[in-house]
Amino acid sequence: MPNQIDNAHLIRLGTSDLYVSRIGLGCWPMSGISSLGVTDEQSVATIRAALDQGINFFDTAYSYGYDGRSDRVLSQALGQQRSRAIIAHKVGTHWNAQKQRVVDGRPETLLQHAKECLERLGTDYVDVMYLHCPDPKVPIEESAGAIKEICRRGWARYAAVSNVTLEEANTFATICPIVAIQPYFNMFQQEAVEELQPFATHNHLSMVCYWILMKGLLSGHMARDHVFDPTDRRLSYPIFQGQAWQDAQDVLDHLRRIANEIDITVSQLVVAWSLTRPGVSVALLGAKRPEQIIESAQAMYMKLVPECIDEITNRLQT
Repeated sequence: MPNQIDNAHLIRLGTSDLYVSRIGLGCWPMSGISSLGVTDEQSVATIRAALDQGINFFDTAYSYGYDGRSDRVLSQALGQQRSRAIIAHKVGTHWNAQKQRVVDGRPETLLQHAKECLERLGTDYVDVMYLHCPDPKVPIEESAGAIKEICRRGWARYAAVSNVTLEEANTFATICPIVAIQPYFNMFQQEAVEELQPFATHNHLSMVCYWILMKGLLSGHMARDHVFDPTDRRLSYPIFQGQAWQDAQDVLDHLRRIANEIDITVSQLVVAWSLTRPGVSVALLGAKRPEQIIESAQAMYMKLVPECIDEITNRLQT
């Protein structure tokens, strides 16, 4: 894929003036917390490869790394190319001294996280600031007010919210105008998008979806007899074990056949199909090596024929 490409792969983010690539690079794997074999050198190369493939949307968070590793790698990779990137950031979660994840939606915490993330990124602002997830101990109205204040200070151009129910999204938006919602979505988990889609459509919001490849499962690279490293955190998810794993592999066998017939990879097929789903504006894909994002990025230039889309959709409903 050449560096100079047309803009057919871009979509407007909500009602903002931001036009983002339909595939965004999720920087969580670069934190090295749940992914094995991560190096900063490879992460930098991956970000730059994403730019070369036409990806301009980068998703990071205060808690992507025990010490801001994702932010620092993104800053290093972009360097003088900051203007080519649209950066989305999330605040409201961090790691304590015992490396346990902490959710903290207090306004003072959100403001402090935002200030630190700008320092890590070496920038005056991010394009989008999300509340990472609601804090059950803090009224979401208070967290929304803090995100609104972050935007008022010019630290973020637009606000958004992640990991919310329909009720939480509505409450948040009444306090802080938003342009996007970030739910999970993949072939096996479509319920969050289905719940939020009417609200998003009515309010002209984009849905920026993560877990598209379900932590690598839907890339098609893991065979039915794949042996996981005992330290692989994916083993904590039920779908990577027992009958759920076997059922997922049955679906993957079907996808492998379709992908082979149209001469694309399974991950490209999965992503291209996902981008046809009602409500899915952007697919966030994690990567820790250049070849991973180079392969997946091609999906935003692919147009599946209706028969192919229907075949996959019908198989998932059986």
